[in-house]
Amino acid sequence: MKRRNVLKSLAASAVPAGAAAADTQWSNPFAKSWRDSFLSHWADTKTYTLAMMEAMPDDGFASKPDPAQRGFGEQFIHIARANNAYMTAFGIGKAPTPPEASTKQACRQFLTASFDYVTEVLHKMEEKQLLRGDYKFSPRLPPHSGTDLFMRAYMHTAHHRGQAVVYLRVKGIVPPTWKFEPTGA
Repeated sequence: MKRRNVLKSLAASAVPAGAAAADTQWSNPFAKSWRDSFLSHWADTKTYTLAMMEAMPDDGFASKPDPAQRGFGEQFIHIARANNAYMTAFGIGKAPTPPEASTKQACRQFLTASFDYVTEVLHKMEEKQLLRGDYKFSPRLPPHSGTDLFMRAYMHTAHHRGQAVVYLRVKGIVPPTWKFEPTGA
């Protein structure tokens, strides 16, 4: 399947059905704009991260560019686990359960579920939860705001997805092209 077709098909499933960003209970214009913008960018990063994962053939999921690194599949399991860790601080919904193995199918299912979990949390939370600044998601880190936790998920995903480029290049695979769609907000 051509890369463009993969990206288009993944984009179609980027946001869960029935999930609408409009919410009249959010009165702070900045918070509402931030939330809506994040949801749009999160859908793009989900699509791109899944495309990056899909670029590796099934037999490459255990591969490593260096023995000290995680396997390719383990990188995506790590991304999903971190998404879950950041979002459980809000106490909304139930984080998906990690798989036993890091096969392509298991990675796809868990990664998709973790992206959907982040989206679900942001859809279900109240404005005051996003703006709150005292979330303790790790005993070794200072408290975070709600926006901090979402930005950690976004940046952590980008960081490890960037590492996946090396895994693909070592196998002679050209990684998918990144896109960024400005929201105008």
